[in-house]
Amino acid sequence: MAIINEGNILSILSTMNPWWQTGTVPNAQVKEFRRNGYYTCQKALESDLRRIVVMSGARRTGKTTIMYQIISELLMQGVKPQNILFFTFDHPVIRMTGIDSLLSIYHNNISNDEEFWLFIDEVQFDKNWTHYLKMAYDMNPMMRAVVTGSASAVVEDNIRESGAGRWTVIKIPTLSFYEYCAIKGIIKNTENIDVFKLHTLSKQEQTRIILGLKDLQVHLMRYLQMGGFPELVKTDDIVYAQKLLREDVMERAIKHDLPAIYEIRSIDELEKVFVYLCYNSSSIINIEAMCKEFDGASKPTIEKYIRYLADANLINISKQLNIAGKKVLKSKNKIYVADSGIRGAVVLGADIYTKEDELGYALETAVYKHVYDYYYAQNSLYEVGYVRDSNGAEIDVAVQYAGRPIQFIEAKMRNNSTMKNDNGIVVYGMEDTPGYVITKNEADFGLTERGKTSLYRIPAYAFLYLIGFLRSKGECSK
Repeated sequence: MAIINEGNILSILSTMNPWWQTGTVPNAQVKEFRRNGYYTCQKALESDLRRIVVMSGARRTGKTTIMYQIISELLMQGVKPQNILFFTFDHPVIRMTGIDSLLSIYHNNISNDEEFWLFIDEVQFDKNWTHYLKMAYDMNPMMRAVVTGSASAVVEDNIRESGAGRWTVIKIPTLSFYEYCAIKGIIKNTENIDVFKLHTLSKQEQTRIILGLKDLQVHLMRYLQMGGFPELVKTDDIVYAQKLLREDVMERAIKHDLPAIYEIRSIDELEKVFVYLCYNSSSIINIEAMCKEFDGASKPTIEKYIRYLADANLINISKQLNIAGKKVLKSKNKIYVADSGIRGAVVLGADIYTKEDELGYALETAVYKHVYDYYYAQNSLYEVGYVRDSNGAEIDVAVQYAGRPIQFIEAKMRNNSTMKNDNGIVVYGMEDTPGYVITKNEADFGLTERGKTSLYRIPAYAFLYLIGFLRSKGECSK
């Protein structure tokens, strides 16, 4: 019997759309907590400017859950259950069928109403998805659509080729520290606090805020160890959770997803490149040294694999920024694992509780992620990278807009976090904007003048929680 037949497809679609029979989304799929991306996606979907909403991000960041939450909200608003279609290209039969045929079977058998909502998960596995969605968009003026993709560059490149006017892309990163705490039921009263304006408050008010958050320190350590994957937040079995995360990254993303999208000569070599980057997260990457490490692998191959891993949202590439008005010679990228939990799962012995260096790597990874996510959510034209000059003066995380410096941040998760005069954050410090120094201890905070600039020291737990809250507040108000 042929696998691809109408009866078989309808049976699969009925299983994927239980609300056709029950009128509701199963509780296990909806989840109580709403991520930042939920509000952004929902408002884009409801906008008068009709767009196909595309959520991109790594596996297990909650993209599918956001779709289920939106479907649940639509049902509560009175949308006819049969007018909501969901399917995922993770299913092999669905993948073989394709969007065009699936829509035809749906309209012929379930609903032919002009107004309907389409939700597609892991859309990048259909190589012609933008073509068929563009056709559906043009032929169905009452259709609203949300799709997800785990390969960002593939998704965004296809969108650019098909015409950007029909699409709205929303990135769904792993949980911020604020979101992590919220899922655990930990909510602090930070409603009117802007982390980048703390230095304007009185010393008494700063003390009240910083000490009021100090019980988050123990949760930050757990967050840095486990990372920001929603389904792992509440588990107590760290070893088993790391095993699941390692298998999900290695077996599904690297050995399955990327080879299904790209022509990869050696999956083993790709895996070795990823493990190497995990061990060297937060470091400036020397491609030539990597070629030697992998027995003569070519530079173009290594660079290609790094792009693929970034595309799969497994690593972040931090570019060297030119903030001094001079051309950067021999610019090299820093690489961060996309989430500190991934590094903890892959790197054996990465114990942040007993090894200060490991704690430093995990913190810098988390700081870069939070800063990038915060600024990108405001405007994708912000550049978040690092600074390093010919004298060795370096800034861990730097933000600029249209070539103008916006914010400098240095992560120092150690007991002695003194900034010397030749440190980049002092050398290149701005007169009107203090550089932020992320510290380890709750008593190590406050504003200090350093020559023509100033530094604001803030404990890591407070900075990550407050910048996560600030981003969440911005997302919910858009």
